[in-house]
Amino acid sequence: MKGDAGVWLRYMLIAFVANGLGPFGLKVLSERGLASYQSQYLLCWYLGGVIFALLAFSRGLGRLPAREVLIGAAMGVSSLSGQSFTSLALAREVPGHIVFPITTGGSLFLVAAAGMLVFGERVGPYGLAGILLGIASLVLLSIP
Repeated sequence: MKGDAGVWLRYMLIAFVANGLGPFGLKVLSERGLASYQSQYLLCWYLGGVIFALLAFSRGLGRLPAREVLIGAAMGVSSLSGQSFTSLALAREVPGHIVFPITTGGSLFLVAAAGMLVFGERVGPYGLAGILLGIASLVLLSIP
């Protein structure tokens, strides 16, 4: 069991770091005047993610259930759509201090609302602290 937790933690740390790198790259391209390359960047970024996932799961985990593949694909398409709209906003010179809090805050709000309203999750003190910390960070990010 301890080995499984170590593998899980490693994958979660990779996801944590990778989650912020995609939008960061969009901001760099926008600031450098390379917004016309954002589609190619997103293609390479998400193709790299698919290759990484295939390599990670080919290491002896066996056959993936079709449902898991569909859920992962839906999450990937949703993420790509969100990143595409973020890149469009940046390409149209909407300031980053407006774009990123809206895209991040929208995700935070949707996930929290869906968890509570759709799935009936109760928010405990740690969950509430996480939501409040997320809101506070969004306020700080929106300061120009």
